[in-house]
Amino acid sequence: MFSDENLQRYAKALYPAAILLVLVPLADITLRSFGAEAGSLQWRFGTVGLLFGNLGTVVLGLTLTGFLAAIAGQRGLLRGVGMVAILLAVVLAALLVLFGLDAIQIRRLVALPMRRGILLSSLGAAFAAVTAMIALLIGGRGALLASRAERGVSERRTKPAPSPLVAQATAPRPRAGEPV
Repeated sequence: MFSDENLQRYAKALYPAAILLVLVPLADITLRSFGAEAGSLQWRFGTVGLLFGNLGTVVLGLTLTGFLAAIAGQRGLLRGVGMVAILLAVVLAALLVLFGLDAIQIRRLVALPMRRGILLSSLGAAFAAVTAMIALLIGGRGALLASRAERGVSERRTKPAPSPLVAQATAPRPRAGEPV
């Protein structure tokens, strides 16, 4: 089997791959939506839908970064990954509400034959966002707990465990006036 030291070295060597999984989709979204027109309904709908469609890769990269930090014993990075994951989940919740409102408006603007396609693509993007939020919240909470757990585990290991087989027998107390 592998030694802990070799595993930690390998985990640290994989950080660039994990960061690549996060940065490439974000760079792609940024370049495709360049020329921000936040006031344009079509631009917002398309950009947020594109973001939601790429969330799986971003979440995978963030999760891999947290896993590697846990293996490498880098609690500070693990805590940072947990905080970023929870913050990203909260931002996604807000974006999901706005995306839903934009989807309703977009559906009213398109021709009748295209409405079903808009509805289905909106539902697919919303599904991706909801599952990503769940994964980010669970993973973020786990990362925060794991970043603290090592201290508690080492403290528990230094204390000897009480033996479950030791029983204390106490004699009943004599009542007043009874001979001892």
